[in-house]
Amino acid sequence: MGIIAINVNTTGLVGFNVTPRRCTLVTTDSLATITTAGYLNNQNLLGNTILPTDIFEILYLFNSQTQVGVYGIFQVTYSATTGFTLNIWENPGNVLLPVVSNDFAVFNGTSGQIKDAGYLPSDATKTRVVMAGSSTTIGLMAKFVDITGTIDDTAGAVSNLGDIYAGASATAGVLRSYPATITSGYLGITGVANAGNFGIQISNASHAQATVYTFNDIGAATGGIPVATAPFIMKQVAGAAAAGGAAAQSFTDAFCTSASNVIGNWNTQANAASVLKIVPGNGSFVVTSSADAGVGTFNYIIMK
Repeated sequence: MGIIAINVNTTGLVGFNVTPRRCTLVTTDSLATITTAGYLNNQNLLGNTILPTDIFEILYLFNSQTQVGVYGIFQVTYSATTGFTLNIWENPGNVLLPVVSNDFAVFNGTSGQIKDAGYLPSDATKTRVVMAGSSTTIGLMAKFVDITGTIDDTAGAVSNLGDIYAGASATAGVLRSYPATITSGYLGITGVANAGNFGIQISNASHAQATVYTFNDIGAATGGIPVATAPFIMKQVAGAAAAGGAAAQSFTDAFCTSASNVIGNWNTQANAASVLKIVPGNGSFVVTSSADAGVGTFNYIIMK
């Protein structure tokens, strides 16, 4: 429908020597439309003359049924190429000019004035601003705490769907895991220089059960270092049940092969007896003692 009414003659403000004139306009057009260069032209001015010094009070997006529109104040600029253009006016008392498109607006002190402090989004096409969920601590890792993008550095599991690197080439980095008890040390993984540009990896073989591996303190009474000239794996079992009945007792263990080395001794025994030899087999081994040890339990280590 466009322009419904336009008035450039305000009582007491008539004549080309009276500036600025206060003009009024009512239109159903949008803000984007009325601020288009050449919006005011010979077809819609209805014979009215516009001056570059005119000030327009405009109701745009006007609804004729409800008699409601959006109010704005506009200044006029003129170009010989495009004609008259309406420019929405911002009170410099409310907004400190100049401003940059797509920058964030912030308050300038406590007066309520808004200014452009140069804060701009990393990607102006996005619509969500990420907020901190609470006070943060220097050096802690931030993580998302909800599906709307809030970040926080409070305790909780953090996942990365890809690799994680501690440091970089020529920049040292250490992975640390701390226990729940205060001042009780930590477990660290540290990379040291190799003879060349070689990567060292720690990986597991396929397991058929959940397994926990514990590093013994080699300085303690139960500590020690296994030494071998070739790779080996070993299994330790404490308290394997023995039925007794003969000096030779068979123990089933799928880990064992005929090429394994089995070391063991009686843990509990009904009769006095000492181990004479242990013969490994595929899936089992036989312990021969000096006598029938009777019902008891046997501790052993299998290496292969």
